[in-house]
Amino acid sequence: MIGTVLMYILSVLLILSYLYAILSTNPLYSTLSMGVSFFLTAFVFILLDAPFLAAVQIIVYVGAMLILFLFVIMMFNLRKSDHAFIKFKSASIASYLIIMLIAVIGFYMARAVFKMPEGFVISGFGSAQNIGFSLLKYYLLPFELASFVLLVGIFGALTFIKKKRDQ
Repeated sequence: MIGTVLMYILSVLLILSYLYAILSTNPLYSTLSMGVSFFLTAFVFILLDAPFLAAVQIIVYVGAMLILFLFVIMMFNLRKSDHAFIKFKSASIASYLIIMLIAVIGFYMARAVFKMPEGFVISGFGSAQNIGFSLLKYYLLPFELASFVLLVGIFGALTFIKKKRDQ
């Protein structure tokens, strides 16, 4: 019971932090809000009894991606934007609220149709052994392609920097 209530609270906080990250006009606040949402996602993994995924979430996303974003913001000296991406009017706010209400109703209707059995837990969910086994047996090609795309991105960034220095 407490886990369910905590999951709902974390879900609402996640949605609010991601909305603030999207709608904020200050890039620094947006990035920090994204960091809060990364931490909240790690807490959701802990509630799902997946401590390895929570640790990876914190190490990879908070430790690497968020620091990278903050570094880029500081390097380019980005200031607060003069105009927001979304202009809020009373009609647009009402339409967002109606869309969110329809999404919540659809979620509860789908939840009633696709009801999971009580106490349904996948054995070994979130463990390092299960993730490694799945990555190397079933998803080896996408895993290697992702590493290749990252390698190409690194070479592209280095080429871009070299061309800028030569000019």
